Amino acid sequence: MQTITRKFLVKQLPDLIGKKHLIQNRFYLYHKNGIVVRAQSSGDNFDLERKVSKTALIRESEKIAITKDEFEVICKKTTDNIIRDSYIISEIPYIVLRMYHGKFEGLVRVEVRFSIVEEANQYIPLEWMGDEITSTLLAKDYT
Repeated sequence: MQTITRKFLVKQLPDLIGKKHLIQNRFYLYHKNGIVVRAQSSGDNFDLERKVSKTALIRESEKIAITKDEFEVICKKTTDNIIRDSYIISEIPYIVLRMYHGKFEGLVRVEVRFSIVEEANQYIPLEWMGDEITSTLLAKDYT
């Protein structure tokens, strides 16, 4: 699956009341040269994902569902993990706000996903969004 995403810092939190909230826990097995392999949980869902960065905007990903037991075994193989709260702000375009814990405590960013690059290039950030970080280290798939 291909995703086209722009990422921004958050200068002011939007109203999160009533927004769908997920807690995500990710364990990174590999992250080099634009390739990321990670196990992740979100609620009762567990998966293993491989992402490849094509450009700063475009990533290809493959996911396979795994069991909770498989997830727990993988977690023991690495200490490189990230926990974050995610709030779905809107479906079209898909906007999700991420609040990080642990080694990235205090980082709050927002991701906006698009179906085509032209939409991404024409997008005007909402007033509560801050600086764009799409092409920076803060936007990498291991944050």
